[in-house]
Order: sequence, then C-alpha cells, then structure tokens
Amino acid sequence: MADEHASSVRTLRVLEFYSGIGGMRYALKMAGVHADVVEAFEINEIANDVYEHNFGHRPNQGNIQRLTVQQLDAYKAHSWLLSPPCQPYTRQGLRKDVDDSRAQSFLQMLEMLSQMVSPPKYILVENVVGFENSVTHSQLIDVLEDAGFISQEFILTPLQLGIPYSRPRYFCLAKRKPLNFGQPDLNSCLLCQLGPLADHVKFLAHLPDVQQDDNLHNQTVCCRSISDFLESDPCAIHDTGAPPLLRRATEDGCGIDVSQMELQQQLDARETASLLLEADDDKWKHYKLPVNVVERWGDVFDIVTRDSRSCCCFTKSYGRYAKGTGSLLATKNESALTQQGTLDVSKGVPITSLGLRYFTPQEIANLHSFPAEFSFPHYVSLRQRYALLGNSLSVAVVAALLRYLYDVKSGSEGHA
Repeated sequence: MADEHASSVRTLRVLEFYSGIGGMRYALKMAGVHADVVEAFEINEIANDVYEHNFGHRPNQGNIQRLTVQQLDAYKAHSWLLSPPCQPYTRQGLRKDVDDSRAQSFLQMLEMLSQMVSPPKYILVENVVGFENSVTHSQLIDVLEDAGFISQEFILTPLQLGIPYSRPRYFCLAKRKPLNFGQPDLNSCLLCQLGPLADHVKFLAHLPDVQQDDNLHNQTVCCRSISDFLESDPCAIHDTGAPPLLRRATEDGCGIDVSQMELQQQLDARETASLLLEADDDKWKHYKLPVNVVERWGDVFDIVTRDSRSCCCFTKSYGRYAKGTGSLLATKNESALTQQGTLDVSKGVPITSLGLRYFTPQEIANLHSFPAEFSFPHYVSLRQRYALLGNSLSVAVVAALLRYLYDVKSGSEGHA
C-alpha cells in the first residue's frame, strides 16, 4: 500500500526525544527527508551545547516526564524519533528494566501517546540489543498496537552498510493505520538483516560503490578499511574557554565577579599555550597509551590496524577503562598482529612496540557517519567527547531506516 500521508506532506514536523548530539537530526538530512525538527529534548547540558553549536537550535532541557498530553498534541508532530536511555537494558546497568528510574520517562511517553488526540503518524525507537527482550519492549509493542500502529523491528549494525564498525542496535519502526510499510508481510517481525532497507541503503550518497549492488540483500558486503576513517592530524583538544555554566551566566548578565572572569581568562590562556607547545612536540601525545598501561592491560585490548575491516563499539567509557570500551589502533609493527587483532608471539615483538593509541573523537564520529561539518565546541573536553559519542548512534543506519519509514522513493528529492 502506498504511503498516502507521506506523499501529501511537504515537510514533516518532527519531535526528537533524547536528542544527544544530534545523530537523529543528521540522519534526517542524510536520508533526504524534508523535515522540520520543531523541538528536541535532552537533559544533558553538554550534549545540548554540542547540538546548538552544530544546528543553531538548543534543545529543551526540561525533564520529559514533565510534559503533558496537551503539550505534545500542541506540537502537531507527524513523527517522533526516540533514543531513550539504554542503561536499564545493559549488563553494566544491571538490567533493572522498568524498575530503573532511567526508564520512567520513556514509559511515561508511551502512556501519553495512548492518550493523545493527534498522535504522530510515524515513530522510530532506537536502543541497545537486549531491549527487545525487556518488559519495556513488551509495553512499547502493546501501546503501539492499542494506538493503531503497525510496526517492524530490526537489529542492525554499520557493518551491514560496509562501514568497519561493529555497533549492533535495536530499532522499532511504526506507522499509524491506515499507513503501511512497503513490505507489509514483515509487519510484527524482527529482522537481523537489511531486507526491505537494501534499496534505500544504496541511495545514501556517502556509502562506497562496493555496497551499491544486490549483495545488500544477502549481506555479503565488503567493509571498507579503517584507514578511510582516520585523521591525518588530530584535532587539538583543549579545555579552553570558560566552562558552560560560567559562560552562560556571563552571557545572561548574572553578575559574575570581574576578577573571577579575568582569572579564568588568564588560566585559559596559560593552559592553551602549554597545550600548544605539547602539541608541537608530539601531535598524538594525548592519544598514545602509556607503556605501563599497555604492559598491565595489553592482553584485554581489542587491537586493530589501518587495514582492518572492523573495530569494536566505542562506549561512553572509552579512554577510562581497558576492557570492552572500544578498539585501539596499532600504528607500528602491524605485521606482528594476527587477523583477529591478537599479538603473534612467534614474531617476538613486544606489545609495547605496537605504538598503540586511542581513536580520536573525530575518527569515532567518522565511523558513526557524522558529516564532515560536525564539530564540538572548543571547551568540550576529550573525556566529554568520548562520552557523548559513546551515547550516540550510527547516522547511516538510521538514515536508511528513515528512508524506509517515510517511504522516500529512489531518485526523488527529499521526502516523497
């Protein structure tokens, strides 16, 4: 059944919940969708600084649980995009599910959805693998069915798009009747392959030619090498400029003492000069692993090279913990590694000689398919950048899902 609503709406009115640093909004753009994000909601102030820096729109920082049904109806949104907290469904978060306070805002959103006079026509929900087995998921599906939605679910990873990044995530797509999907026989199904998305993936301009063929249907796509996503020079990371709270208080005329401001400026100037001198000495200094760290934790690292065709998912704890937070890059003696990224002891090369370094935030953003124009405000620290990216999503995967959800036709400009 053709998507009659999609063809009758020139510009979709979109609400973006748990907006983070703007991955969903970039996905809308990549998908070629004519959309107006009428409001975004995010409680993290630093994430909102990054969002505003890139889009010129500061998300609503209020608690989503304070929204009312009447307020949601007033937005007259055609579409909701949601990426609720994943901690209630992860091992690290103890899988407390509906008993986790971080799940409550999403559960309340579902309750309000069922009470709306003018609910959205389209919904996309993103979360971690494991969410599909949760009580929260069961409530999501029940609410959607009761509210007149049909849904299709996916577990997808950027690897299926030829991007050398293992980040599997759960997605739920929903349309309100009488709308339907291009392949309605997949309604209420959970797919772990591209399936109906294949035709939409090959029209995403940033993807390599190797992916634009029938292999997308059977997942024999050859991933690009890590080298395609690396920086030749790292972006300078300085904690310069006044912290966000001080900066905003100053801009709002809240009476910050002048002497405090002058002192902050002096400290910033000294720190900047010091860091620039360090950068001149070794531009990768802040990303190299100290020898003592390599010696102690080297056996638990996931190590990749420039020629590798996959790397592990980067989490918000990247750079803080050794195990399970993301891959490290070997910059020397790569031949001493096996194809699995482990040290070949027969080569007699110590792990400390591999020149291990962390991926830079820009490189992680590249693997997330963020566009070249994406950037962080200069005062956002390295640790904060890793945390924000770890909580983000694959723009390319979501873009393919949005093209399918909104039935963006091949060869069309924007939203069909």
